[in-house]
Amino acid sequence: MNIVPLANETLDSFLLKSQQIHKEAIKLALERYDKKIYSLIDHKRFVLIRLDERTILSSYGILRFKRRYYYDSFMEEYCYLLDNKLQIPKSKRMTNELILKILDLASIMSYKEVGEHLSNEFVISKYTVWKTINEVLLETYFDIDIDRKDLKIHVQIDEKFIGMISSINKKKYYTLTIFAGKELIGKAYKLLNKTVISSSKLRDLKDKLNDILVNRYKVSPDEEIFISGDFATYIQNFNESISCCKARYVPDKFHVYKTLKDTLPDVYVDDYSLNDNNFQNYLINELTKIDDDNARKLKNILIKNPKSFKSYLDQEYLGCSQEGQNSHIYAPRFGKYANRFSPSTIEKLSLIREAKAMNAKVILVHKYRKIPESIDVSMPQPYEDIVKYVLDTREMKFETMKMFNLIKYGGL
Repeated sequence: MNIVPLANETLDSFLLKSQQIHKEAIKLALERYDKKIYSLIDHKRFVLIRLDERTILSSYGILRFKRRYYYDSFMEEYCYLLDNKLQIPKSKRMTNELILKILDLASIMSYKEVGEHLSNEFVISKYTVWKTINEVLLETYFDIDIDRKDLKIHVQIDEKFIGMISSINKKKYYTLTIFAGKELIGKAYKLLNKTVISSSKLRDLKDKLNDILVNRYKVSPDEEIFISGDFATYIQNFNESISCCKARYVPDKFHVYKTLKDTLPDVYVDDYSLNDNNFQNYLINELTKIDDDNARKLKNILIKNPKSFKSYLDQEYLGCSQEGQNSHIYAPRFGKYANRFSPSTIEKLSLIREAKAMNAKVILVHKYRKIPESIDVSMPQPYEDIVKYVLDTREMKFETMKMFNLIKYGGL
C-alpha cells in the first residue's frame, strides 16, 4: 500500500499487532488439532513418516503451519490426516474464502488490481486471478420468495456492448430486470420484488426469464405482463418468446420522450396526445422528414403498433427503463476497462454484481477443487466365525423332537 499516514496512531499499531496475534493463534490451533489427531489414531495402521509445513494464502494473510504425514497401511496410501479432516484439497494454496473475495473484487476492478488488493502480505498475478475465476461455476440462489400480491409484473430489457475475445468489435450483452411495484425513497424510486438476470445469448435470456416468471413470480397463463425497452426489433418482438403468460410490448418512456425532444423540440407531447390518432399521424409526417435512426424507429412503431402507447394511460404501468440498471450494476466493471472477456467470464462477474443488487446468494462450485473423501481412522473389526450351537434332541418328547428336526433339516 503506497498511502501512508503523516503520523502513526497507537490504534493502528494495536490492530496490526492483533492481526499477527490472530494469525499465530490460527497456526497454533491447527497444530494442536494435528497433535490431537495423532493421539487418537491407531499407530499400527497410520505410520508417521515426517512433519511437513504447508503454506496457504487467506484473507488473513499467509498461513503457515506444520502437520504430520502418514502412511496408511490399511489403505496402502500416504496422507495428511489434518488436511483430510479440514477438507483442504491437495495442491491448492488458497482458502475458499479467499477465492470468494477474488470473485467479489473482480466484479468491480481489473485482475491486476484484484491481485494487489487481497492482502498486504502477498500479491497474486492477474493470470492467477483469471485462472481462479475460470475454474469456478456460479449459480444464483433465491432463498426469498416473491410476494407481489396483485402488483403487475414489469420486464425491462436492454443490451450493453462489451469487448469479447471472440470479436474485434464490442458485442451485445443482454440485460434484463423483472420487478413488481416501486417505492419513492428520497428523490429516487426503488424497484420492488426485483430480479436481475443477463446473458450473452438472447435465447438463454428468454429461457431464464420464463423459468423465473413461473417459479419465482408464480405467474398464471392468463396473466399479462409489461415488456419495456428501447426501439430494438428483438425487444419489440420479445413478448412472442414469453410462453408462460401473456405479454405486451411498451416502448419505454425514456427513449420515446428523449427522441421526440431531440428531433422535435418545439412540439409539446404528453401521454394523452401520444394516444390520439390525429397527433400520431402528425408525428409520423414530421418524423419522416428527419434523418435520425431513433426517429425512424419511433415512426415505424407509430405506424405498425400505435396501440403500444395505450399502456401509458394504464395506472398499473409504472414506466421503466433498463438504462439505469446497466449504469448501476454493469458499468462499474465493464464500462471503464478496455479488457476483452470471454462470454462465460462476463456472465460470472455479472452474476456477482446482480446478486449484490438483489441481495441474493451465489452458489459456488469448483471445477477442479475436489474435497477429499473423509478417511475413517478407526481400524476394521477382525473377522470372527459365527458361533454354532448343537442341540441335543434325544431327551426331548417325540412331538418336540419332531418339530426341531423339521427345523434342522429344512422342513419348515
